[in-house]
Amino acid sequence: MKKIIAILIITTSLATANAQMYNFLGNHVILNMEGYFSPAWINPNPVSSGWDVDDAVKRYLGLNYFLTPNIELMVWKKGTVGVGYNYYNSPFKGTDIRAVINNSYWNEGYGNVTTHGFNVFYKQYIGDRFAPLGHYLKFIFDGFFYQYKMDVSPSQVHPNGVPYSEIPAILENKGSLFGLKVEYGYDFIVLNRLKLTLGAGIGTTFGGYKVMAAKIKDKMSYYSEPLELHFDDYARARILGAYWAGVKLGIGFIAF
Repeated sequence: MKKIIAILIITTSLATANAQMYNFLGNHVILNMEGYFSPAWINPNPVSSGWDVDDAVKRYLGLNYFLTPNIELMVWKKGTVGVGYNYYNSPFKGTDIRAVINNSYWNEGYGNVTTHGFNVFYKQYIGDRFAPLGHYLKFIFDGFFYQYKMDVSPSQVHPNGVPYSEIPAILENKGSLFGLKVEYGYDFIVLNRLKLTLGAGIGTTFGGYKVMAAKIKDKMSYYSEPLELHFDDYARARILGAYWAGVKLGIGFIAF
């Protein structure tokens, strides 16, 4: 964690120094509020889960979302760099080989995962346009520090091969997950100050595939056995499922 913070500080300092090389109408710094959205058809989702509507409506109208406010600096005619904050929140469901949940037919538990983190990026403008106008490619490194909590009390759980004292840590825990994403989009300016962005991105986290791999292996097996998975694996898979592809909408202000 200390190394990551140091890298962010160094990156921001270098970008601030280099930003003097280029400006837009005398301004170097852009403050952005951006969000990535994707459908949540096959997973619990953070938007429609609380709606008092039919399950079919929840399934097809719900969205995943990441909120990513950031600071963007113009460093040359065709490029900008930036650093920002990541937020994601979503319900999820899963099983844990170490726990048996009372009154659960599939031994599934329901919970919620929340992430806070950071992003650093470089944006390259393409064609005959220049920063911060026109078509661009954006290369992003994301960090997510997540915490999940299951909607089950320890009294509703029997341990399976572990001491009972470990049950609270099984039902509520935290971790980290990192990812890379490439985005293509378009920026345009209104009234020389307001920047509007529309884009689409695709990427991957460095983890979160364990649930998918276990389910594929189970489908190919002749014998159905309990999946060797933990709630943490499902929380990471939920982040990956929302992260890998999405549409980006953003609004920015060319501040100074």
